[in-house]
Amino acid sequence: MKQQFIFINGGEPKENFESYHDMLRKLEYNPYEENFLSWNKTLWKKLWENWEYLRAPLHDRDFADYEAWKIMFEKMIPYFNSEIYLWASSLGWAFILKYIWENDGILDSRTWKKIKIKKLFMLAACIENTPKETLWSFAFDLEQVYSRVSRWCDMIYIYHSHDDQVVPFEQSLKLNSYFPEAIFQEFYNKGHFHREAELPEIIEDITH
Repeated sequence: MKQQFIFINGGEPKENFESYHDMLRKLEYNPYEENFLSWNKTLWKKLWENWEYLRAPLHDRDFADYEAWKIMFEKMIPYFNSEIYLWASSLGWAFILKYIWENDGILDSRTWKKIKIKKLFMLAACIENTPKETLWSFAFDLEQVYSRVSRWCDMIYIYHSHDDQVVPFEQSLKLNSYFPEAIFQEFYNKGHFHREAELPEIIEDITH
């Protein structure tokens, strides 16, 4: 059986349609802009043949809503193996941390057993409000979350860059204080990681 790698992207929640429309007005449009593929868009090509890559079908990334993401995430669960590798970035981490806390893990409805997470990867995890991002429906209490997350994970990895302009580096320091057993990789020039074409350090941690 192939090892399963589950990828959960980030997003940006909005308080209402007015805030969503304001975001759209500020977007720049260039029909000639080169289509840049970041590292996570090509990750599936870099995993070995004995891996199965599943990307969460989360809609409305720019008007993210926890309940909507939960509906779509739960459509994936019947396809999960009993053990998975789980990755999420930015707001995706607020989602999965809250989901695991609410459900005390990820329940396999076929066997009524909890799915084991062999490796849990946290990239630029957003765990509380920032000047550029508000969690809204994704908000959770980290005091309550960490024990349930640790219960269902064998290994935890945290990645963050000091120059991240979206989610401050200090959020991962706080996260690491709750998960001192985590492997914490610091970067200095990766920003929010979305403009990186390659991240070989992450491939190494996934496959070894």
